[in-house]
Amino acid sequence: MGNIVSGLTFPAIRGIQAGTEYYIVMCPLKRLKKIFTFDEAAFSPENRAQRVLNLNRIPQITKYIHQNRSDYTFSSLTACIEGNTLFESIHAQGHGSKIGNLHVDADAEFYLTDGQHRSAAISRALEEDPTLGDETISVVFFVNKNLKQRQKVFRDLNLYPVKTSKSTAVLYGDSPEELLTNKVAKESSFFNGVIDFSENSISARSAKLFKHSSLFAACLELTKDINNKNWEAKAKKSIMYWDALASNLPLWQQAKAHQIRPQDRAHYVLFTAILLKCFAILGRELLANHKNWKSLLKKFQGINWDRSNSVMWDRRCFNNGRMAHNNAAAILTVNALKQHLGLALTAEQQKMEDKFLGANNES
Repeated sequence: MGNIVSGLTFPAIRGIQAGTEYYIVMCPLKRLKKIFTFDEAAFSPENRAQRVLNLNRIPQITKYIHQNRSDYTFSSLTACIEGNTLFESIHAQGHGSKIGNLHVDADAEFYLTDGQHRSAAISRALEEDPTLGDETISVVFFVNKNLKQRQKVFRDLNLYPVKTSKSTAVLYGDSPEELLTNKVAKESSFFNGVIDFSENSISARSAKLFKHSSLFAACLELTKDINNKNWEAKAKKSIMYWDALASNLPLWQQAKAHQIRPQDRAHYVLFTAILLKCFAILGRELLANHKNWKSLLKKFQGINWDRSNSVMWDRRCFNNGRMAHNNAAAILTVNALKQHLGLALTAEQQKMEDKFLGANNES
């Protein structure tokens, strides 16, 4: 630290971590782009202390800001300052010695160590909505860190974080799509009690049948154009469909009643995310085009849902001993379900079916 002739000043709180001072400041969003001007992307990995910016993430975060303009939340950015700094406390002793102003020399360089995607997204959001400029984000500043030390800061900050599961994210979400899914999970007579709201995968011994994230993906297939005005009405219609479907799937009912051992569910395609998605795609067609859709669902009672039923599932959703989860698998499985119900395929479905049958005949 030394005398600062000119530069930037931040209201700051001083702390000590591992015997080293650091500072927490409240930085106006419009100031971020002016501060973090140094781009390490041109350097080789060993000569930078940050990952390369993933440009695909920026629009996602920017969209989040705009869609949650009144209640968005960001954690602190972390940065290192290379250059002269001076902390002036408001008092010499007590709590006041930890509160004051952090002065940074005009020639100092700022290195963003954690939060580059948030910072880039905020800059883009500001271009689209300048009213964000006077809002603030907290920044943790470390001072006088060389490259090796900055690399360690980045490493340590990213060493132990555990990403929130998609299921939990949906449960805590408040978008129309998430609200609809949460309503279905809690108010459907079948899904209530069989949805796992927290884990990224369901263990072989779990009493839960589906991940909340899988139900979310299925609900997005079943119901389109969800918004703040219609999600509740669409949720009620979704619940009606899912419960009607479940009433015609004895294995679902038996599993919920604990009449099928959790480890035995693996024998059936019926307890997989891909089938949930296929039921949703089919349901969207049934609800839109068939007034007798409830009667049609009764035909599902006669299907053999065992994975060994090669006529129904082989090379559609079940390939080489594993369940497939891609779009082609979904379309081919929906085709099989529709053919069982005696329904005509759409042009796209028929095209995929012809290609599938042609490949099978060649083999």
